[in-house]
Amino acid sequence: MRYVDMKHVTPGMRPAKTLFDSMGRVLVASNVVLNESAIQKLWEYGFDGIYIEDALSEDIEIDYMISPALRSEGLSCVREQNIDGCLNIAKKIVEEILDRETLMLDLTDLRSFDDYTYAHSVNVAVLCCVIGVGLEMEESDLTKLVTAALIHDLGKMLISPEILNKPGRLTPEEYEIMKSHADLSYELIRDRYDIPSQVKTAVRFHHENVDGSGYPDGLDASQQTIFIKILHVADVYDALTSKRPYKEPYSPYEACEYLMGGCSIMFDQHVVETFLRFVPLHQKGTMVTLSDGREGIIYENSGFHNLRPILRMLDGSMIDLMASEYLNLTIITSSSNICFSPEEAEKDRENMIHHKRYRIMVVDDMKTNLHMLREILEPIYDVALLKSGAQALLYLQKNEYPDLVLMDIDMPEMDGIETTRRIQEMTNHEVPILFVTALCDKETVLTCRSMNAAGYIVRPYKPVYIKSEIKRILQGYSEVS
Repeated sequence: MRYVDMKHVTPGMRPAKTLFDSMGRVLVASNVVLNESAIQKLWEYGFDGIYIEDALSEDIEIDYMISPALRSEGLSCVREQNIDGCLNIAKKIVEEILDRETLMLDLTDLRSFDDYTYAHSVNVAVLCCVIGVGLEMEESDLTKLVTAALIHDLGKMLISPEILNKPGRLTPEEYEIMKSHADLSYELIRDRYDIPSQVKTAVRFHHENVDGSGYPDGLDASQQTIFIKILHVADVYDALTSKRPYKEPYSPYEACEYLMGGCSIMFDQHVVETFLRFVPLHQKGTMVTLSDGREGIIYENSGFHNLRPILRMLDGSMIDLMASEYLNLTIITSSSNICFSPEEAEKDRENMIHHKRYRIMVVDDMKTNLHMLREILEPIYDVALLKSGAQALLYLQKNEYPDLVLMDIDMPEMDGIETTRRIQEMTNHEVPILFVTALCDKETVLTCRSMNAAGYIVRPYKPVYIKSEIKRILQGYSEVS
């Protein structure tokens, strides 16, 4: 089987997997020959693509991590806020995953656009269970963890859909409402004596970052349970790889880079490293384009082939990118849009949100850092590079205020903290500040908080993480989930 973007689905193709709507009803059964009417139905339900069977990919097999019937049950329980049902589904998910011979998160999620909250919760439950198995948790703890995942976002159903699915930037008031969903979810289960305290704690604090910069209480790593740390990683990964009204999906490769870039800031490093053992960076059955222009299908991606997979080319020949004769080739894009260009996605996003190209001022005394950030940001934003706090203040006096300032904390003469104070006075605190630092410690977090900074990033730079943090701040949505 292979994955085909809906733009390339044509009559005569046969789905390799049965396709369901958000209520768990069959839309198109597997192996049924598609006609124009069926394809139109899939478009209307918001599918991005489907797996098909054809001669080129007939021996490529990808299994569901849990059965479609169990997934459908889980969707129904989450949609109906059936907490008793979620407790039962959690046990079944753990049992099915433990019965599997191998664990590999290789199947592209096929879901209709209108069921994000429900499908997200079931996906996160599966991801949490896989991480928990990797950490060698007991079955009883796995069940508690999966229960927390299933109900962690129930509070979102109490928030207006206009805010949940808003394609534009959230207002500060709307952002605070969005952040309340963790407490709302907790309130639904707080008085349930049959739900363990570990579950309740994970639900309430699943947006806490290990450096203490998350919400609702700003807990750092030492104050967080392993359940919280696992749920946070799984929640963010699924949100990153999902298509939402305000963003295009990340590829698994980009999402993994984001997780790695956020280690010791947002995420526990051991949890991320465990998770990455089960995530192929290039998923089986997806079409990719090589640097020489040829196209092929990912045929094998496990073990040391994770970064350099084996491909089946369109003429039926096989290429092992680990072989010496092919080391000069790289995967540059995906024909199926599973791996998308961040620059192109950002342009689309800018066109949707006010047709605006944002302006960023970067302040750093190191020339190499300025050049590196320019290379990362200039394809997407208008960038002004300044080498000192004094230059930054002079620039602001003579030019229109930027939409965001990237501020190096450690600069000679006037450091980033003092420069930020002056900028905030000059701009009446209207311009968000994103600090850049070589340190990742409690003191840095407290400093950022005291300055009401929008966040901070740590060198060495991870391009995907930097872009995602900037996009989060500029477009005003809650992290990435």
